[in-house]
Amino acid sequence: MIETMQKNTFIVVDDHPPIREFSKNILKTNFPNCNILEADNGQKAVDLSLSYKPALVIMDIAMPILDGIEATQKIVSHLPETGIVIYSNYGDEVYVRRIRQTVPSDRAFAYVLKTASQEQFTQAIKQVYSGEVWLHPDVQQVVWKLNVNKKSTQLTDIQQQILLAVAIGKTNDWIAEKLYMSNKTIQYHLYSIYDKLGINSSQKKVNPRNEVVCVSLLKGLIDLQDIKAGYERETPA
Repeated sequence: MIETMQKNTFIVVDDHPPIREFSKNILKTNFPNCNILEADNGQKAVDLSLSYKPALVIMDIAMPILDGIEATQKIVSHLPETGIVIYSNYGDEVYVRRIRQTVPSDRAFAYVLKTASQEQFTQAIKQVYSGEVWLHPDVQQVVWKLNVNKKSTQLTDIQQQILLAVAIGKTNDWIAEKLYMSNKTIQYHLYSIYDKLGINSSQKKVNPRNEVVCVSLLKGLIDLQDIKAGYERETPA
């Protein structure tokens, strides 16, 4: 870890005091001389992290003021050496996808469900402290599913740009002008995207442009942050 990182400082973040106490006991047992700070919401976690530069943060997801994923995003962007241990009841695909999009692939990181054994939780903390990655078995299954879905629906860079433009409400004419392509070429790419995502554009029950955005969000090909950034970039204030 970098010199400014406090290797003996840990932050436990959870809005339930018994969970914080449990996490603290695990840390004290395995790091007897450690300095443990506590936060009961995501914003306090960010403030403490930026002030104390901890070696590791144990982070809940569902919390007031600022949730754990948003707090994690702020921490990893400012403290590239701080390890993150997500400790949560939530292991659904939507949460796993958001965490994967938030935490860089080379980051010391763990995703532990609160159903994990004490031994598993301890192992996760130790591996993250050593600069490694640990995933709960149920989370591993979700990650595998996401990888399979992403591989089977891989879009080209151009198709990804077109998809995002559709998501922020742009017309084919606007996209064609933006990408220096003909309208016909844009339509060809759209049909290819529909095909990759299993959307039948000949069915009139659902507008395929709307459906492709919904399916892309569900599959993690784009997220709300992508849409927000794209909209703000391309739409005049």
